[in-house]
Amino acid sequence: MEQITDFPEELCADEAVCFIAGRHNMTPRQLLRCFLVGEASVPLEPNEVEILKGLSGTAEDDPIANDIKTR
Repeated sequence: MEQITDFPEELCADEAVCFIAGRHNMTPRQLLRCFLVGEASVPLEPNEVEILKGLSGTAEDDPIANDIKTR
């Protein structure tokens, strides 16, 4: 399986992504990888899931984000 490592820099630097990643002792890239792949090893709160869904949806015009979401 191909590993997802390319995320839009603005998504990785987003204040909410950084905050949620810090709460779970991981980097923003690790958080996004776990979230987008659907790993259950990160116990996200329902509001964190909604925030990440909203943020990842805002990058719909970004070809990298679209490619990531379809994997």
